[in-house]
Amino acid sequence: MRSHRTDIDAVPDSPHEAFRVVVHSYGVKDMAAQMLCKPGTLYNKCDSDEDGRHQPTLRDLVQVTRISGDMRILESLNRLFDRACFDASTEGVSYSDAAILELLCEVSSEKGHLFQALRDGLSDGKWSADDMRAVRKEAFDLFRAVQVLMLRLQGMVDA
Repeated sequence: MRSHRTDIDAVPDSPHEAFRVVVHSYGVKDMAAQMLCKPGTLYNKCDSDEDGRHQPTLRDLVQVTRISGDMRILESLNRLFDRACFDASTEGVSYSDAAILELLCEVSSEKGHLFQALRDGLSDGKWSADDMRAVRKEAFDLFRAVQVLMLRLQGMVDA
């Protein structure tokens, strides 16, 4: 089951927090059963901070992401390392005119968010590191939306 999340603002900045949010959203007991581990162990990993003893492993991150279909952990890691990604899967993809129109609206919306962040940053006559981070985040969101649109259009090519 894949989740095609578009609400990038719901992504925690910390991968540890993202892990906790995704596991709790799915249900700790259900996730533990899918991962073949004890719920108490998974609760401990969810409650661990960056210095805690019971941190989730790379295997845990991959399992939770694969089982839940929720990409917030991956998106959080991308933010941490100043990277951008987009969903290149074709599972459950619709090539209808309405789906393409929805993607075009998403691109336009992301472009608006980028311009708003730029306007907000320039409004006081100073350009700060926070202003740059906000514009960069919105630019990555726009790039993601354009790439998804391009992949969808590529999938429509008659072979």
